[in-house]
Amino acid sequence: MKVLFLGTPEFAVKSLHALLSSSHEVVGVVTQPDRALKHGKSEFSAVKTAATEAKLPIFQPVKIRDDIETLKALGADIAVTAAYGQLLNCEFLGAFDKGVINVHASLLPKYRGASPIQAAIAAGDKITGVTIMRTELGLDTGDILSAVDTEIGESETFGELSDRLGMLGARLLINTLDGYDGIVPKKQNDAEATHCRTIKKSEQYIDFSSDAQKVVNFIRSLSPVPCAKTLINGEIFKIYRAKALDDDYSEHACGTVVQSDHKLVISCGRGAVEILNIQAPSKRALDTAEFLRGRKFEIGVTCATPQL
Repeated sequence: MKVLFLGTPEFAVKSLHALLSSSHEVVGVVTQPDRALKHGKSEFSAVKTAATEAKLPIFQPVKIRDDIETLKALGADIAVTAAYGQLLNCEFLGAFDKGVINVHASLLPKYRGASPIQAAIAAGDKITGVTIMRTELGLDTGDILSAVDTEIGESETFGELSDRLGMLGARLLINTLDGYDGIVPKKQNDAEATHCRTIKKSEQYIDFSSDAQKVVNFIRSLSPVPCAKTLINGEIFKIYRAKALDDDYSEHACGTVVQSDHKLVISCGRGAVEILNIQAPSKRALDTAEFLRGRKFEIGVTCATPQL
């Protein structure tokens, strides 16, 4: 089949590469506009970089509805989306003979929405997966064409799991396209649906009033980007990895630094967390033992959330 591919982050690159190595033909790639940086520079999406290397036609509409006729002219039989980042309207969904399908990083109907990988890790789920679904106007409500599950590692981060799901999704996509005409779509059970939305900056700060394992799961779910954060002595520190401690720290207020020698330990609503990797403002991320050789926190100082 001739395929129009829509995607933006690294997760989607795996599916694009798989398509390029398959019997299907990619006639064009749609990705989000370049992101403006300081000093007049721009940042390309991971998909744009991959499409440029493959010498594919690239389209970056601010609003995809404004470019539908141009995209239809490419002659694609089907459109494939993977973490593209824009809502699609009726005109786009009806523009392809074989329809529009999506590579979604959860086992639908669980975790419909923009942050399914982060949501699964933060919830402490043991199993997740990838679903290939038909795209319709509702948010991830379309019929399921295929799915594959996988275990979530005990210490696996968002970045690590995203890479694995990207590869699983890429293989599943090709298998789905290869057998497309013989697939019997399966309706989703809306009663079992859960939703997750884009994570706001104000939601990236650690709530140490939770129990220690929930805090660790939250940190994993945002590592390495956008990264969990906390405010200590007026400075924002990024936390990339931590582990839960079962010791009783109930005499300390939540978010209190209770150890800062060769280990950095912070009390939680129940138990405590040992910070394993930390980044000070304008510095590189360090294993905590190395960080503490150059800087320590006073015992009793409190981690906080800034007023945003």
